[in-house]
Amino acid sequence: MEYYSIGEVSDRLGISRDALRFYERKGIIQPKKEKNGYRTYSYDDIHKLSTIIFYRRLNFSLEDINRILYHSSLPAYSTMIQEKIIQEKLEVEKHQQSLIHLTHLKQLSKNVELCLNRYDIRPLRRHYKIPDHTFMNQKGISDLCYLYEEYSIERDEPLKINEYFVLAGHTAAVTKFYEEIKNFPIFQYNQCVYTIIASNQPSPDTQAIKNAANWAKTQGYALIGTAYSGYLPGYTFQKMANGQTNEPIEVPVYYIELFLPIHAAARQI
Repeated sequence: MEYYSIGEVSDRLGISRDALRFYERKGIIQPKKEKNGYRTYSYDDIHKLSTIIFYRRLNFSLEDINRILYHSSLPAYSTMIQEKIIQEKLEVEKHQQSLIHLTHLKQLSKNVELCLNRYDIRPLRRHYKIPDHTFMNQKGISDLCYLYEEYSIERDEPLKINEYFVLAGHTAAVTKFYEEIKNFPIFQYNQCVYTIIASNQPSPDTQAIKNAANWAKTQGYALIGTAYSGYLPGYTFQKMANGQTNEPIEVPVYYIELFLPIHAAARQI
């Protein structure tokens, strides 16, 4: 029987020597040890190592691979494969949700560059209001939801009248419970005065909302009387001088989106 050195196996299969020793410690392969202490590998060992590489690429655990190599009957093997298919489908769904969030965050960061302290007319896309925390906890979707605040701006001073967690329509579209939320309250506006402000807290100050409303009036837009705010998850840091020591300190900066819906007629004549 022909045997191969650890270096030959490493080169042939593209596995590091440390990985080969690791699989040996786990008991998955048992290379032959010569009198000089060197490890040698048979063709059967190479076959097992190729199997390990194959199933590791399919995200099987070492424990499962060990069962496949040494303890699995055909029915047990078929069951393992079916269970893995279900698990991978769940992982694909999680990755799809993560990609949606990442794409959303990428757009938000771009919006910060374009609209920080500037005004534009943009839609507030479909969002579903989550009625209570119970639903979020039961479905395990707290990480998919955003907190929005609603303000009344019909008087001189904006007044916060509500806050709720929302699920964006594009996120709901890829979740399994879409049918369960389709009758939840929806808010969606085709045209809004839009801006992003920087703040040291996740809620906007009333002056920022008033500034946006005043800009809308100067442009001839008829506001419906409410404003919505939502902040970019997380925050960045900005260096500022300490008022007492004049030494630079880092303070958190939240970026907050403001939406002030306008009537369909868009502008007053």
